[in-house]
Amino acid sequence: MTADLAFHARFAGLDWSGEVPLRQFDPADGPGPGAIAVRRRAASGILAPHRAVGRASIAAHGVRFDCDDEVSFDIESGSSIGWVCGPAWHDALPVSFYSSVAAITLAMRGMLPLHASAVVLHNKAWLIAGPSGAGKSTLTAELIKAGALLLADDLTPLTLAPGPVAWRGRPAMRLHPASCEGLAIDGAPEPTDDGRGKLLVRPSLRAADTGWPVGGIMLLGDAIGAGPGPGPSPEYRVLAYGSILFRPRILTALPGRAQTRENLLALARTVPMALLPQVQGFDADAQGRRTARALAVIERLATSGQLR
Repeated sequence: MTADLAFHARFAGLDWSGEVPLRQFDPADGPGPGAIAVRRRAASGILAPHRAVGRASIAAHGVRFDCDDEVSFDIESGSSIGWVCGPAWHDALPVSFYSSVAAITLAMRGMLPLHASAVVLHNKAWLIAGPSGAGKSTLTAELIKAGALLLADDLTPLTLAPGPVAWRGRPAMRLHPASCEGLAIDGAPEPTDDGRGKLLVRPSLRAADTGWPVGGIMLLGDAIGAGPGPGPSPEYRVLAYGSILFRPRILTALPGRAQTRENLLALARTVPMALLPQVQGFDADAQGRRTARALAVIERLATSGQLR
């Protein structure tokens, strides 16, 4: 039950309720049915994990995720998250709650969290994936300026039945200052601590809080191994989809890892993929070329359902 919790939010098509504000999710007026409860605990209940993967300690009944001396989280059955304060606690949930902890929670509920951004155009979701620094957020912002709606940045949650559907992600994006120019935003840009001078902004043009069928995915990066022709080979797509799973080492170690792998294979079989170069340059010409290339890919997929 979450009726006693004071703060309510929406993320990934789900209701969340917490004892502290869930600032990086969309606010909600009240608790929703079956909300994920985020409560403070005196101590961790996951004391005998059988496997450690990075910051995650995995047990049969849940996962503990440690954020150094700040806080640790107990994620249980995808419906309850307990947090335990450390000596460096700052009275607010850290960024990792809205990324790694959220992704683990979604995976435990049978969803597929991808390391990708997403926009909505032609009533479908179009994912932009690639390694960190490839320019996912930059290209996403450029597509929004061209008329698309923001669906998710960096973490895109999917469900797979009856077909791939993408859900609304966090409302804010981290962008290079040049990418913010000409982008309609709510409020003023906020500084970040990522060391690259990026700003935190909330685009005004966002997709509705509903599920959107996935039209295709644009993968930024090296196309070696993609095979001949404009689209990547089936073998390359299988490897590529595995590489864009959010926190892949952790998610493929969870008890439901067999279902996660099957979901990735289903994506590779059913969702078209296009390969695009990594983002380079922020001048007007570079931005214009990238946007035109990406829109051309989306138009082809939207009208034909496959790459030609």
